Amino acid sequence: MKEITKYESLRQQVKAYERIFDTVRVVDPVTKKATIYKDDKDISENITCYSRWLDGNECKDCIIIKALNHKKTFVKIQNNADKMFLMFAVPLELNGDIFALELIKDITDILVFETVYQCESHELRNIVQDLNTLIMKDTLTSLYNRRYIDRILPEEIARCDDKNPLSIAMIDVDHFKSINDTYGHNAGDIIIKKLGQILSNSIRNDTDWAARYGGDEFLICLPNTDNKKAYKVLERIRKNVEKINIKIENIKIKVTVSGGLYTLNNNILAPVDLIKYADDKLYNAKEQGRNRIAS
Repeated sequence: MKEITKYESLRQQVKAYERIFDTVRVVDPVTKKATIYKDDKDISENITCYSRWLDGNECKDCIIIKALNHKKTFVKIQNNADKMFLMFAVPLELNGDIFALELIKDITDILVFETVYQCESHELRNIVQDLNTLIMKDTLTSLYNRRYIDRILPEEIARCDDKNPLSIAMIDVDHFKSINDTYGHNAGDIIIKKLGQILSNSIRNDTDWAARYGGDEFLICLPNTDNKKAYKVLERIRKNVEKINIKIENIKIKVTVSGGLYTLNNNILAPVDLIKYADDKLYNAKEQGRNRIAS
């Protein structure tokens, strides 16, 4: 790649983009090597433009090539682990040299999709719904994820009052670390996935929801449910888990869960505090011997 820093017009353009995007890079279309711009300086790196993604392989649908071939800007949303990135590839021609300006923005926590129900294009509606699923769902269990909790739980709390109690439960797998250490992470994944299925089948689809909070810990949200009714739901889940046997390489693994339940009758608690109260109850269940629900 020729010395890019000599192009003052490019530098000014990059400076403007830096205020909007997290990463501004110039990519050599032949070698796919990237030069990153930051604070009005170019930081040449001997890396490919695609090395930042998890698989480290060249993108199957490269928008840089598309942008250069069609001589117009291309845009895509790139999923990388649990993050989402908005990417622009802009073709540039300066003094006879062809470049691709790549602009990258982490939109994980700032992107909001709204389904356009009256849109005539079913394809567009499906795309929006698929993106919502990708952003808000845990890939292993197909339950919701932390991002969904952060977005929806405050709304559930706001609707809570004496006539509409909100019950929140935290559940995790007993001795999960020991299971992982003994049988491997594949066994752990199988257990997490099975638990996710049990949770999904044990709650009301129209009002209740469950989310993977992290690791082997799950949050269950039961709107318009008092403590007594919520306890029955949690006990049913606990007993259903107790019945299953996970088989790994002809070895049967017995699985149990513990849970903590907290019921809110007003909307004065912050989400983080509500989760902490349920988590404290979970700790009590562990202290009492595991394989039980504390409320």
